[in-house]
Parts: sequence; structure tokens; C-alpha cells
Amino acid sequence: MERVKNKYPKNHMGYIVGQISTVLAEILLSETQVVVLSEASLEKNLNNHPDLLPEDYLKLDEIIGKSHFVCQDGTHTVAIAIKHTTLYHYALKSTQTGEAIFLTSFRKTSIKDVNRFRNRAKKGKVNILKDTLP
Repeated sequence: MERVKNKYPKNHMGYIVGQISTVLAEILLSETQVVVLSEASLEKNLNNHPDLLPEDYLKLDEIIGKSHFVCQDGTHTVAIAIKHTTLYHYALKSTQTGEAIFLTSFRKTSIKDVNRFRNRAKKGKVNILKDTLP
């Protein structure tokens, strides 16, 4: 994981792993577009998703910058992006002050996961903001 920690600059909140669009930042009620991964979230993610390789984490900036599906699920904004043929799921949460956006979860996923969100949206439980997936 040293390669990952060396790739991304670090500030007082964690590693700066990407940047979202202004539209998504507005939805998150954030004053910034910068996405931060805290040390604690990185450790939790490493423990919970051992299938992710360092190469997956090294693509975080590209993945976060190209979401193909975005929905709001409770207090989290969930996005899914395709990189090559792999689908990645990540969750973002803005601080109450809007000064930071945290990456709270990152994992591989499948189209079944997307379809679950679509079905929940039909029931009014999820708000889909963007859907360009087949």
C-alpha cells in the first residue's frame, strides 16, 4: 500500500484521491470538489475488501472522475464507475460544514448491484441522479 500512499497527496484529513464534478459537489452541499480518503477508512476498506489490489487503489482518481451511475441512498451518495471492464462502487459523504468530501467505501461491484439501486428507486427509497449504464 506504500505505492498508494505515495501517489496521493495528504492533508490533515487524509489522502486526496480524486475530484468530483461541480454538479455532484452541489448535490453533496459541498464547497469543495476534492475527495479525501482518511487513514481509518483506508484501513477499514483494506480489511473489508481484500479482493482490491493496489492497482485498483492507484486508479481511484480516474474512477472518481468518471462516474456512470450516481444515486443518493440516505446520507450517502453512491457512485459506480466502469474502468476498462470492471465496475467499481464508491460512496461519498460531505461534512456538515461542506468543507470536505470523504470517500467512505470503495469496492468492486456488478450490474446486479446497479439493478438493486434501480429497483429501490422505483420504490422511492433511492434517488438516482445519473444513470448511463446499460
